[in-house]
Amino acid sequence: MSDAPQKIERPAAAIPADSNEQFSLLTLKKEIQEAIRQPNQSRIPLFIAALAALLSIFTLADNETDKLAMSAHVEASNKYAYFQAKSIRMTDARIAAKMFENMKLPKLAEYWQKKANRYNLEKFEIFKQARAQEKLRAGALARGEYFKVGVTLLQIAIVLASASMVVGGGSLFVISIFLTVVSIVYSLNGYWMFVSIPTSPGDFIDWVTSGIYRLGMMPVQPAM
Repeated sequence: MSDAPQKIERPAAAIPADSNEQFSLLTLKKEIQEAIRQPNQSRIPLFIAALAALLSIFTLADNETDKLAMSAHVEASNKYAYFQAKSIRMTDARIAAKMFENMKLPKLAEYWQKKANRYNLEKFEIFKQARAQEKLRAGALARGEYFKVGVTLLQIAIVLASASMVVGGGSLFVISIFLTVVSIVYSLNGYWMFVSIPTSPGDFIDWVTSGIYRLGMMPVQPAM
């Protein structure tokens, strides 16, 4: 028989189930925090590519609204010039009708009076068309303002997403996502005009202030 001492193996201490659950929760929490601090680098380029596609679409829509506004402006100017020409012809026809009436030439007076009446009807029809073009121009300009804000915010979102990929800042990526959502809201509003949204800092302050007044959260200052 061998007199060497035999090694006695001790049973491993059992780890409580609660400790395993706590360890899993802590690990999951650390992974979530790390994902926020360091977003998935492989997905950021795909996100930037999607933003670039949206930017091209919104830029195209902005250019189309600018073209529409310019075309409507030119058409309205032409209509008003035509309106002025009709007004001059109407005035000349009325003068001629009055002159022939004083000369006791009723047929000529009637002929020129009919012409004056026709010019008057045509003049008001041209005026309506000019006002319609002005309305079209105003709508295109309003839509263009929303597209311009959307395009600007989307450009900033692309820059922040690119910066987050370089420096690994999760907060920059979150801000980029937020700006993307706001940009989409503005651009969709440029398509359908479903709500009035401020497009400048001054308009935004006035919009918020008027909303607070409507909710009764601030007293209305009495007029001096």
